[in-house]
Amino acid sequence: MVSYLVVHKIRQKTIADALDVSISTVYRKIKGLGFTQQEVYMLNQKLDIPIHTFYDEIIELTEEQ
Repeated sequence: MVSYLVVHKIRQKTIADALDVSISTVYRKIKGLGFTQQEVYMLNQKLDIPIHTFYDEIIELTEEQ
């Protein structure tokens, strides 16, 4: 997900505004807390971030273990 955000120049503030949360909350979610299904849906609808972007990273982490 982080690479998607960098490539598409989507800032944490943009995500925070879309979810109506603080930037520090977004930071924690990106670094491991994760997004809820509702948040993923909202980011998909508001910022056009593909849903698979959130789950591809989870699959990669699982495969490494």
